[in-house]
Amino acid sequence: MSRHRPVTPLAWAALLAALTTHGCKRAPSYDEPLVDRSDGALPELTAPRVLPNAIVIDGKLDEQAWVGAGMSKMFVSPGSGRPAPSSKVNARARVVWNEQDLLVAFEVWDAGPTSPFGHDDVDPHIWARASGVELMLQPGERSDNRDYFELQVDVNGAVWDTRFDDYMNPVTGGPDDASKRFGHQEWRSGVERAVEIDGRRGRYVVELRVPWASLRTSAFAGPPRPGATMRANFYSFRDGQSDSLAWSPLLAQGNFHKSARFGRVHLGR
Repeated sequence: MSRHRPVTPLAWAALLAALTTHGCKRAPSYDEPLVDRSDGALPELTAPRVLPNAIVIDGKLDEQAWVGAGMSKMFVSPGSGRPAPSSKVNARARVVWNEQDLLVAFEVWDAGPTSPFGHDDVDPHIWARASGVELMLQPGERSDNRDYFELQVDVNGAVWDTRFDDYMNPVTGGPDDASKRFGHQEWRSGVERAVEIDGRRGRYVVELRVPWASLRTSAFAGPPRPGATMRANFYSFRDGQSDSLAWSPLLAQGNFHKSARFGRVHLGR
């Protein structure tokens, strides 16, 4: 299936029917246990530094650099921090970096992802209508919600990205989401991305390369130095985000934007 062709419910029904006919396993098969983060401790990981050409953005994660990447372990319920075995979007993330880019790969065990959007659509409302992933990033060891970034990518590779001055600020426009603008939507992340859907394993991969040059703020000139720390959170979602999971749970301390609940990503030397 082309990664640039919209994944419609009808297309997925046909694919899953074909898998059943050939006796292939469709249920998600995690290769690590679910975890519990209800104690409130912020998760941390160390992202190794890799060579600029160590990874090709193709959605396959077959490079050695990804094998040794910093791993988030499995995501949890955003509200409680507990594992969510019945969720359709159990997921994890891998992170590496180099002097030019931050690289993040999401693995989502969603056996039937869908999206009405095309790869080249500009700022579609992915959270409302598509299966996808979300990266929240506040460069530096800060949790004041100043100068942070949001990046969403759906299963067709469509991108919605923006930059905020402060917690959910600015938000302008009309009374409903369709006419609102969230943050500075004119900002562009410059993300290189690829999506690979594996129907046999009931899983899809979203692989991202985000240039440090696009993440500059008044507090972050970039690129970072080895040993630096940034605040980040990773999310997987579908069904208008009614089914969603997080690396670091919110525990009733705000919504997906609350940087005080972002985990810590340490950049290896």
